[in-house]
Amino acid sequence: MTTYMGAWYHATKYALEAFSDALRMETAPFGIDVVIIEPGGIKTNWGLLAADHLKESSHGTDYQETAKATSERMRKTYSSNRLSDPSVIAKVISKAVNSSRPRVRYLVGYGAKASVFLHTILPTRLFDRVIQKVV
Repeated sequence: MTTYMGAWYHATKYALEAFSDALRMETAPFGIDVVIIEPGGIKTNWGLLAADHLKESSHGTDYQETAKATSERMRKTYSSNRLSDPSVIAKVISKAVNSSRPRVRYLVGYGAKASVFLHTILPTRLFDRVIQKVV
């Protein structure tokens, strides 16, 4: 799923997902599993760096005010205790690597499963409005 003001970031993630889906089919005859880890909110410095970059790169543009508000919400989120510790990702990677038949996708971390569920059941325009308010 995508979040507001993150097109540049999400484009790379969608490309990686498509690559992984194709690679899984191409390597299956050789007994090679390709697994996708789909994290929710993980407590790292990335969110703070992205928030700062968004604010700086939008300065003097038509997006300045929107980007500033989004940046402030991102900073608040990534400074909170709601996000998951990075160790949850390490545990899932270990689980997938050590499994004789790993799942194709692992949704893990704060909000991962709930976000995908809401994206599935809500009309797209309503989901877009929710995301614009949250992120």
